[in-house]
Amino acid sequence: MLNEIKKSVARSFLPKRRPESHKGDNGRVLIVGGSIDYYGAPILSALGALYSGVDVVYLYVPECNFECTRSMYPDFIVKKYPGEFLTERYAENIIEFGKKCGSILIGPGLGEREQTMSAVTEIVKNLHIPTVLDSAAMLVLKKIEKFPLQQPIVITPHQNEFQNLVDREIHVTEEDPKSIIFLRSLSMDLHINVLLKSYVDYVSSEEGVVETNFTGNAGMTVGGTGDVLAGVAASFLAQGLDGFDAAKCAAYFTGAAGDFLNKQKGYCFSASDLAEALPYVLR
Repeated sequence: MLNEIKKSVARSFLPKRRPESHKGDNGRVLIVGGSIDYYGAPILSALGALYSGVDVVYLYVPECNFECTRSMYPDFIVKKYPGEFLTERYAENIIEFGKKCGSILIGPGLGEREQTMSAVTEIVKNLHIPTVLDSAAMLVLKKIEKFPLQQPIVITPHQNEFQNLVDREIHVTEEDPKSIIFLRSLSMDLHINVLLKSYVDYVSSEEGVVETNFTGNAGMTVGGTGDVLAGVAASFLAQGLDGFDAAKCAAYFTGAAGDFLNKQKGYCFSASDLAEALPYVLR
């Protein structure tokens, strides 16, 4: 039987903030996302990062998203590159900018264009800071030939995205021991941490440890909650947690925020609500 992530354990991992700390001492997160098709996803990730305790959130988005992203919240620092989606031409700029950050989240709203995937591959191979890969960005793991990478990696798939990544029809569940062995083997072979989102979350470490998380509810099927979760994982990485602990805390506390909202609103809440509820369960 797999270990369940408990509240007391998750709270023990939370970073301790020094009273004399200054801006940036408690983490800087860079989020690379957005495209002509999707502008909201990186904003929701940024909210997840901000409301889980990181000091500074940077957003790098295409020019077509710039004005709406910058006008949404004054709390974010927004950078842009020309065009309607990320291409390899601008990967070097992102790599250089990212060197001053404690973690990077790549993926929310980027889309799956071949040019975008080439750019993501370059960033992952050359920016050696703790990295969260969400949505289509996870597929770059198929393009990278040499593992382990130099930086900690957390990926945040749901079951369908996991199947696309491994090119196999598999539903990971504790009732199927072979599926757990497969998840464990993938994490160990690629030296990555997997936060597999489902009715029960499965979190797998580079060393092959798999734990379960039972927080969360059906209200979290609303669009954008996965973007919030990815931002929370990036936030905890930037605040100094290792990949496995960051993934576990992200799963537990994002689900707990959903449960907090469920008690007040039932299932009628949004992804923005979810992000804004995080401080109340992290308190």
